[in-house]
Amino acid sequence: MADRDGTAEEVLDLVARLAALQVTGGYEGTLRAEERLHAVAAAYGQRAEVTVSAESAVVSLGGATRVLTHTPEIPRLDRVSALKPWFARVTAGRLPVGQARAQLEAIAASPAAYPAWLRVLGVVLFSVGFGVSIQPTWQEAWITALLGLAVGLIQAGVQHLGRPGWLAPLCASTLVGTVVLTASHQGWVHGGTIALMIPALFVFIPGDAITMAMLELSAGRFTPGAARFAQSLAALATLALGPVLATAALGLDQSAIFDQPVAPTLGPVAGWLGWTVFTVGVMLVFSMRTHDLPWALAVALGTYGVQLLTVRALDTLAGTFLAAAAMATASLLLGRHPRTPPPYVLYLAAFFVLTPGSHGLRGLDSWLGGHLVQGLHDLNQMFALLAAIALGILTAACLLPTATTAPEHHHSEQNVS
Repeated sequence: MADRDGTAEEVLDLVARLAALQVTGGYEGTLRAEERLHAVAAAYGQRAEVTVSAESAVVSLGGATRVLTHTPEIPRLDRVSALKPWFARVTAGRLPVGQARAQLEAIAASPAAYPAWLRVLGVVLFSVGFGVSIQPTWQEAWITALLGLAVGLIQAGVQHLGRPGWLAPLCASTLVGTVVLTASHQGWVHGGTIALMIPALFVFIPGDAITMAMLELSAGRFTPGAARFAQSLAALATLALGPVLATAALGLDQSAIFDQPVAPTLGPVAGWLGWTVFTVGVMLVFSMRTHDLPWALAVALGTYGVQLLTVRALDTLAGTFLAAAAMATASLLLGRHPRTPPPYVLYLAAFFVLTPGSHGLRGLDSWLGGHLVQGLHDLNQMFALLAAIALGILTAACLLPTATTAPEHHHSEQNVS
């Protein structure tokens, strides 16, 4: 048994390595991260003191302390899925500490599920899928496809060159703004410019981070929630600056940045088709395993269907609250089974379906374009939707019965955030 448990230093190394992975994939949240780390230490007969924040973790065990820091980002979904059975085996007492560490390192070092060119294609699908969902027109489809290709190439280039993370959204938003504003000024496109810009930039919009911030604030995790919220607002401001730089470069007035709906030219299935294409884009961009796609797609389309029905029957906020609750319920219940993906993989695409971040970028762009009333309305809508989504998820999580099944299910419970 001592062999399996290992020394306090070996257990600390294992827990600290797991903490580093959790901080790196910080958009999964901190609400349950500490419990997962405690559970791994306890599986080897040790008691760890753990504090996890938005961008760091402090782990103390056996008189030694480790501090881990990393800018949080959306975790690679194939790694999240691989960690689920690993965690189940560890907490079930099936892995000696050395073997557990070796398997964890193998998960951390695993290559991306798809090559760079497929990730660029994923950004295109991501953009087109979201574009036709919010503005179902052929114009939206072809413009977002071209702009999504450019954004995907910029993102891949910045990652390949190892440049700072903020550079890609700033360059992409400036390019997208320049192209769309030029096309609008020349009369090549019709309708508002904002609805043509946002879908191509949607891959950078921190909607999941903003929602996670509200979840943490609602649950009393004020420090990580506030830090994550500030980071999200900074990301939105970076995206909103691009079109402003474009107007200056083109010599246009900032009122050229405006929002105006156009009549739909696609049928009523555009939303369903759009979110299907979008979820495939999520799979490619964030390295979801192909056999996890049907589960994630079912949750995304289910969330969209609930939101569609409840918004029509009630109103936007009540519908979003119920859709978020339905999404959380489905993800948490499905995620308890050892053969299904973990909850985060199941609900990431559905998070984007609820789209609080796009309202924030729309509001900032409208405001910077001189449309103060519209900008304030969109920002107010973003904050209201954030509250509805966070409370819907927390309500569902509180009302669901605690799982009491086999150890293989434990990671699903711990993975909820």
